[in-house]
Amino acid sequence: KPRQKKLFRIGEVSHLTGVEPHVLRYWESEFNLIRPNRQLSKQRWYRQSDIDLILEIKRLLQEEKYTLPGVKQYLAQSRPQTSTASTSDNHPDSKTAGPEFQETDLISLIRAELKALQEILR
Repeated sequence: KPRQKKLFRIGEVSHLTGVEPHVLRYWESEFNLIRPNRQLSKQRWYRQSDIDLILEIKRLLQEEKYTLPGVKQYLAQSRPQTSTASTSDNHPDSKTAGPEFQETDLISLIRAELKALQEILR
C-alpha cells in the first residue's frame, strides 16, 4: 500500500488547487482556518485538510460567486465551532498549528525539510 503524502509546500498546493501562491498567502490572512505549519526554514507546509478548505473557498468564490465576507460567514456557519483560545491561533509562526498536528506530521515535516536540504547541497 503506497503511503500518501501528508504535507505539501505552497508551490505544490498552488499546482494542485490552481490558486496562485500569493493568493494562498492572502487567504491565510483572511481565513484563520487555513493554518499551514512552519518549521525552522519558515516554509509553509499544508495538510490535506488545508487543501480541501482551499478548494472549498475557491469553489465558493468562483462557482457560487460568494464575496470574501460571504465565504467567511458560510464557513463560520457550516463548520463546527472549535476553541479559538489556543495560543497558536495568535502566533502564525508557532511550530504546531493546533491539536490536530500529530507526531507523524512532525516526522513527515522533518523528513521533507531534510530532503529539501539534501537537494540544496547536491
